[in-house]
Amino acid sequence: MNKFALLPIFLILFFSTKAQDRIVSINHDTIHCTIVSINNERIMYELKNKNGSVTGRSMNLSQVAEYTRSPQSVNNLKPRKVKTSKPANIPENRWCLGLNTGRSTMPWYFDNVQFSSSMPGYYNKLKTGFHINANAHYRINSFFGVGAEYSFFNTNTSGSAPTMNYSSSYFMLTENYHQYINYLGPSILFQQPLDGRRKFILRESLSAGAMFIRLENQSTFPYVDYSGYNETGNNSLLTGNTLSAKLGLTAEYRIDRNLFVGFGGDFLWGSLKKADFKAKAQNNSYSAHNQKLDDAMNLSRIDYSAVLRYQF
Repeated sequence: MNKFALLPIFLILFFSTKAQDRIVSINHDTIHCTIVSINNERIMYELKNKNGSVTGRSMNLSQVAEYTRSPQSVNNLKPRKVKTSKPANIPENRWCLGLNTGRSTMPWYFDNVQFSSSMPGYYNKLKTGFHINANAHYRINSFFGVGAEYSFFNTNTSGSAPTMNYSSSYFMLTENYHQYINYLGPSILFQQPLDGRRKFILRESLSAGAMFIRLENQSTFPYVDYSGYNETGNNSLLTGNTLSAKLGLTAEYRIDRNLFVGFGGDFLWGSLKKADFKAKAQNNSYSAHNQKLDDAMNLSRIDYSAVLRYQF
């Protein structure tokens, strides 16, 4: 048999293989196919099955790292009419869930509060604490979404200080504070990819809602009477709510198709002008509802967070 008899067959197979298009996903999967069409959102292609049939498929461009098309495929592509209307720009993953956690500081908390020189510095510990922020957004398009945000802030402090009583004698006053601040409100989300492969994402959020504060105080001080040395306690509670606003910024990195990690910061604004107050001592109690404060409490704070986000 002539050794060149099979040469045309191998040439046909070689050029047939070379004529195939190729798509490489962001997960480094390679698909040999025939690209049918490409628009601003998706790439449509065909796969040839072993039985000779053809299966049509598509992939979102955000999942495509690169693609190549053979000259034969480009020449055989049927011309399509270009629509004058703007593409829908519909994202593949509609829902975006986020969880932020880290430290917070309230640098303006005691701006309107005057402490006596005998008060210790442990009150300043109420300015810093731990927060958890959660949010959920429905993405209308690839750059914009609407949803809601929730934020929880907690801080505690305790200490003792010498205090003078009515008989001009000093005693040690011990105090314990527990502070809880919650925020809830609707939110809008913006996002922009920072690279062509959409690995790095910058997101901004804007929200307006309500802030709720609960400040618990338990104080204990000793006293001496006819029965000897004793201790008495006083429990007080301040609660209130006010309108608030929240701004957020995160920089994130995609570690797989649906999961992002990153870092971010938030600024929450709030000013409490009215509050409910309750106090209970050993022999008496006191309460006030919707009491106007002499000086508004500045509840604005800054959050520093580690970010985890999931899209589906």
